Amino acid sequence: MSSFDIEFAAVTDIGKIREKNEDNVLISSDLGLGVVADGMGGHSAGEIASNIAVSVLAETVRKVNTQKLKIPDNFLPKLSPVDRKLLMAANLANAAIYATAQSSEVYRMMGTTLTGVLFDKDNATAVHVGDSRLYLFRDNKMIQITTDHSLATEHVRRGLLTRAEADRSKIQNVLTRAMGIKKNIEFDLLKFPVKPNDILLLCSDGLYKGLSEAEMAQQLKEGQQMPLVKLCKQLVRISNENDGQDNISAVLIKVLPTKKVTFKQRIKRFFSKA
Repeated sequence: MSSFDIEFAAVTDIGKIREKNEDNVLISSDLGLGVVADGMGGHSAGEIASNIAVSVLAETVRKVNTQKLKIPDNFLPKLSPVDRKLLMAANLANAAIYATAQSSEVYRMMGTTLTGVLFDKDNATAVHVGDSRLYLFRDNKMIQITTDHSLATEHVRRGLLTRAEADRSKIQNVLTRAMGIKKNIEFDLLKFPVKPNDILLLCSDGLYKGLSEAEMAQQLKEGQQMPLVKLCKQLVRISNENDGQDNISAVLIKVLPTKKVTFKQRIKRFFSKA
């Protein structure tokens, strides 16, 4: 677990025009985990896919932590225990979605994005596939940690579109990678150190369609003294007002300075345990 105190908040909204919310979010302070998944596929299949993604990911992390599940020795043995745990959880979630998709004609095209972050000591490790995003807000600057697995991003990489053009492009919604489409998929794994006062934002594409990176940064800068859940709701509300053409989800995670335990508190704790 993290050596810092960490605060979590999560909000998801159906938006203005969608008939159902196919996004799912999950936060767990005891696991040090935050997740966003944006499902796709008709007949509520997207909603089911994103729900399987977040629940299987969290459940697997919990089972490994409590030693109810062992990571096989031959599963990516060169990676760190945290990396192996997170990737195994993501792979099991993908397998569960793929199996559900194959079980019924109705669910055949189901899939979902996944962006999750797990804290361990002074580091955060992210697992990512699709076009949901993870941002780091540090020293009043917004840094996008993840890379979208989308046709638009591929075109930017190849110099066919500018990033501004890509954000407005009709191909922005075409994913090059997602969960549930294949039996085995490749996840991005991203590790970075965190420090007190960092804010991490995980979001579905519905949020950044209605809020630019600069506008997100402005909201986070102005809302640093605000309760985290209120700030999270505000981001979703403003994005919905500006656009609202899709489901909108956001998870905010704030790294807090560890509270110093006074001598008096230590004595009190000692006697309460005695």
